[in-house]
Order: sequence, then structure tokens, then C-alpha cells
Amino acid sequence: MRCARALSSSNVRKAAGRIAPLLGALFVLLAPRGAVAREAPGLHDDGAEDLSGLEEEAFGAHGLVRTHAETVSFDARARILELSGNVRIDSPPFHLRSQHITLTRTKYGIEVDGKGRLAFCPCLGTPLTIEFEKAIVAPPGELILKDPKLEIYGVPVMYLPWFWMRSDEKVGLLPPDIAYRGQDGFYAGGGVHLPWKERGVRQALDLRGGGYLEGGFVADARLRSPTATTKIRFDRLPGARAPVLLVPGSAAKNADDGLFVDARGASNGDGTTIAWDADVLRGRRGVAASSDLDAAAKPWDRAVASGALRAGPIVAETGFRAVTRRGGDLVAIEASGPFAALRSSGAIASGLTYDATVEGGALRLSGMAASLAAVQPPAITPDTLSYARAEVGALGATTFGPIAASATARAAGNVAAEGRRDGGDRAGTARVRLGLPLARAFASSDEEQHERTDPWVHVIEPFAEASVLHARGNGILGSLPGRGLASIEGTAPVTSAGVGSTIGRWGRREALEVIAAAGAAYGSSATPSGVRPLARGRISATLAPLGGQLETAHVIGTDGATTGSALVARIRIGPSDGARVLANVATRAGLDPVLARALTDASVESPAGFLAREGTTGGLGLVLPWARALTTSVGVDADATARELVGARAGFELRDRCQCVTFRANGSHRIGREGVDVWIALDFATDR
Repeated sequence: MRCARALSSSNVRKAAGRIAPLLGALFVLLAPRGAVAREAPGLHDDGAEDLSGLEEEAFGAHGLVRTHAETVSFDARARILELSGNVRIDSPPFHLRSQHITLTRTKYGIEVDGKGRLAFCPCLGTPLTIEFEKAIVAPPGELILKDPKLEIYGVPVMYLPWFWMRSDEKVGLLPPDIAYRGQDGFYAGGGVHLPWKERGVRQALDLRGGGYLEGGFVADARLRSPTATTKIRFDRLPGARAPVLLVPGSAAKNADDGLFVDARGASNGDGTTIAWDADVLRGRRGVAASSDLDAAAKPWDRAVASGALRAGPIVAETGFRAVTRRGGDLVAIEASGPFAALRSSGAIASGLTYDATVEGGALRLSGMAASLAAVQPPAITPDTLSYARAEVGALGATTFGPIAASATARAAGNVAAEGRRDGGDRAGTARVRLGLPLARAFASSDEEQHERTDPWVHVIEPFAEASVLHARGNGILGSLPGRGLASIEGTAPVTSAGVGSTIGRWGRREALEVIAAAGAAYGSSATPSGVRPLARGRISATLAPLGGQLETAHVIGTDGATTGSALVARIRIGPSDGARVLANVATRAGLDPVLARALTDASVESPAGFLAREGTTGGLGLVLPWARALTTSVGVDADATARELVGARAGFELRDRCQCVTFRANGSHRIGREGVDVWIALDFATDR
């Protein structure tokens, strides 16, 4: 658990730079005056002395400061300022509270002598404070605390003999990282912050390193700029438990090593764009060390760099792409090569829009990719794969008197060729719909103005529609690194007719919809079962206490082999900002995967094998805001068919009344990683 996050936030470093003008201005402003019991004016308030020259000479900064003390006195000879009784000094986001302190100017800066408490919020009961015995303010932007104690709601959680806080514009050490990482055990580390400016633009590089108690180490680098972010992490833990990867032939020599790279950014010019994006998790250790289930479950590592030129609605792009299986050898690249593409989108006419992409390129194959391409595996012979890809979509809508008509179509395809064979992948969907919407508004002149301008409207719409989904993957891109379309094959024509009932207030985006339909599913080469009756239903809600969508379909066949059902649901019960239950379910039983996707309106290229396997998977979450200051949450994801827990998570969140500081503590467990990972995070609002 990263306890050091309390002091490592970049927002804290920004705020540290403001304590210098705060105390410095106070020292100058209250010079030689007798003891008073009133609020001292701000540095630039009307009536303040014109001491800007002295202020600039002593502190090099200007700012508006509010101070209060029951007694304020100044010893002109000793140059000591003394404040007593309910001392308050506010310069957001720093807020100093004390009963008695003295301020003395030294060669190192302003010395603050006396016990005080440094908070990050003006609210009473702020969760995070730092209690100190003495402080030295060294402008600009440096603060040294003696005997600081980090407290959360008055409970000490960390103590250091000294702590030096610096602005994020200066080189400085990062606070230590302390973590318990489930199966990996305890970890501790630290780092350095290296900022600079280039042409007036602020950038920063954070370098971190640390070690595991059981042996092994981590090296971490993070580069930030206004247009790009780069994170690189190397993790080595000898003898660590690593998952058995599904990719045969993955190198075992790097089982103890993991490499994570997440780099993305863009540079825009006049009609031109240079962009890059890398999402890489290498080595068995890299997959095992990640507590993020989505990252560990991705099948591919991808990296691309490209340049684009826009001319009207057309964008021309060229670049270089690399693709390889996630979790393999650290330096393995199974497929890489250049590509070029043309993209366009817009409106052809009223009610008709389109988008289109044409891409071509080549991939140099090696390692496992070349082995799969070989006629006699494992003949690992480097080869070159040439490919072309096209994707087009169109949407049209119009009316014929009282009848509303719409048509949508989307198709995508790959063609590829290499020395031994060639082939193609393709997928497409099309839908035509005719409806007769009958609407009635419920409004009253006795209601308030917003009720009259945004009344409840009830729409009943009989409709008829026909759709078809086709997918086939007989080309080599389906098994080699690239953008293979089809993990499933078949054609699913469907016709149906039914009625929909919707009531809502469209201005507030509140609506409840119920649709019921009956029709027929037609056989194809994948499902040669003739015509089968089907029933479909959908319920969706967008309301304050309820939200989500449930879609289900049932096909009646002549026997158990041709009868089946599919259901997809995502539900919220409770207000989006209150106590709520969140659930999601996807299930397929009996239906072939192409028909299941067609009946649930899945996309052409459905992600991560959606509905590709029979069975039920889902998740359940509960969020409980006990009070304004405390929110707890729990959640689980599971494969109900395999009776296997996929992931579990729990956490709580503490906030102060002004939302200045948020303290989060979370724990999680995921499949493929033993133990529980626990971490702590603190977020600061710097504008309070």
C-alpha cells in the first residue's frame, strides 16, 4: 500500500511553492507594529504598506495572504514576529493553524518556530494534516519541516525527523514507495523528480527504483509533457509465480522479467499530425505482476507511430506498426512493417452519413508468427505478409408521410498474401427498419414552466425490420499477428416485427423503453437448420433511480440442438451518485455465436470473443455512500458456467466537506495472480 502517496502527489509539490510568499509576506506586512487583536490585511489589500521592494528583495514572490491571530507583536531589533492565539494563515491550498508561533528571518529563509499544523483544506476536520515542531521557508518554492507527522483524521500514520518539500519546478527527491503486492510480498523504493522547460513548456521526468523483500527489483521511468505521456517499468523477481501462457513456444528464459510500456502522444500542426501509441506488456513476469485484469487479459501487444495529413474530408496517413503476442520474450517482435491508409467521413446528403477507411501494408514475420505460417511447423522461416484492409459504414434515415425509415450498413474485410498462401477475412452487417411512431405529450398549463417546455411524451411504434450478420475468417490474418476479423464464422439472416413503447422527457434525457418482437432466423452454411421462430425483447431505462439495458432473444428449434437463447444486460439500481447496485451479464446457450451476436446487436468486430463461448459470465458491484465523507464499494466478476472467480475488489473513500482532499484505500484479487493487492492514494484539489 503506497502510504507515501500522501507526500508524493505533484499537486503537493505545486502547493509547496506557495508557502514561501505566504509566510514571507506575513513577515514583511506586520513589521513594526504594536500588539494588536485583529485580522492583518492581505499583502496587496488597500491600506497595506508599500513594501514591495523589500518583499521582492527578501522573498522574490508576490501573493494575496489572509492572516488572523488574537495577538500579533513585532520585535524590530531582533526582527522577530510573534503570533499568539488562534493563529490562522491561509494561502490556498495551504492552511496553517497554531496557538503560538514566531517568525524569524535567517540566511536560509523564514524560520517558523513553534508547534503548528499544516492542512490542505480550510474545512474543519480535514482528513489529511501534517503536524510539525519547526519549519524553514526557503523561497522560492521550498519548505523544510522538522519532526513532521502525517495524520489522517488526527491519527498519526507516518513520522520523519525532517522532510523537505519542493515545488514541482525544481529537482527533488520523490517520497518512498511502500507496498504490499499480494503474491510478490513487500516492496519499498524511492525516486527523483527532474523537471525542465523547453520553449516555455513545462516537462518532467520521474525516475524510480526499489526492491522486493524476497529479492528482485523494479526500475520505473515516467515522462510527462502537455502533449505526451510515457511510462516504462521493468520488474524482475527471481522465482516468482508466473502464469502458464496460452501461446505455445513462449520463451521461458524471461520468466523472471517483465516489461511494461505505455506511451502515447501527438503533435499537431497546420493540417498535419504526428502520433504514437504503444501498449506493451512483455514477459511472463510482466503479465503476472499486473494487478489490472484487463491489461493481463489482452491477447496482443501493439505499437504504432504515424504521420497524417488532412485535406478537406480526407485524411492520408502513413506509419510503422509492430504486433506480437502479450507475455512473450522481452525483445520478440513477431510482426512489424509499414502501412499507409486513407480515411474519410461526413455527410453525403440530408439524412445520409458515411465513414470509410482503406489501408495497406506489409508485415515482416518472425518467431511464432513465422512458425504458424510455415507448412511444416516449427519451421521458423522469416517471411513477409502483404495485406490490405477496407472498412465502410453508412447510416440513412428519412420519412414517408407518417412512416419512419432507416437503414444502416457496416462492412470490413482483410485480404492477405504471403509466399505459401493467401486468403481473406471479412465481416459485415446490414439492417433495414420501418416504423410508424405514434406520440402523445402529457402537459398541463397548471404545471411549472419547465414541465410545459419538457413534458412527458409517450411513443408507441409498431415496426418491422430485417438484418443480416456475416463473418468468415479463412485468411491467414485470422491466426497471425495483425487485425484478424473473425474468430467465428457464419451468416445469420433475421426478420422480425413488433411494437415498442417509450415514455420519457427528452430534455432531461429520462426515458423508459420496452420492445417486444417476434420473427424468424434463417439457416446458413454455419447453421443449416432451416427457418426457426424467434422472440426478442429489450428493456432500457435512463432514470434517476434506475439505468441500464437488458436484451434477450430465444430461438425455437425442432430439437435441443437447434433451440437456444442469448441475453446481454448492464443494469444500475439506484441513483448514479447515491447507493447503487451495478450488474452486467452475458450468456449464450444453444445458439451459434454468429446468430447470438446478430440478435443482441453486437458490433461487426466484437471485442474479446464476446458471446463466442457458451455459458454465462457477469459481474456485480455495490456502492454505498454512508455519508458525505465516506463511500465504500465492493464488486466481483465471475464465470458462472466454469464456477470460477475472475476478480474481486473492495475499497473505501474518505473526503472532507470542501472536497479538497480525497483518501482512497483499495484491495483487489484477480484470476491468474495469487494473493490480494492493496494500495492507498490521495488526491488534492489545488484551487481551494
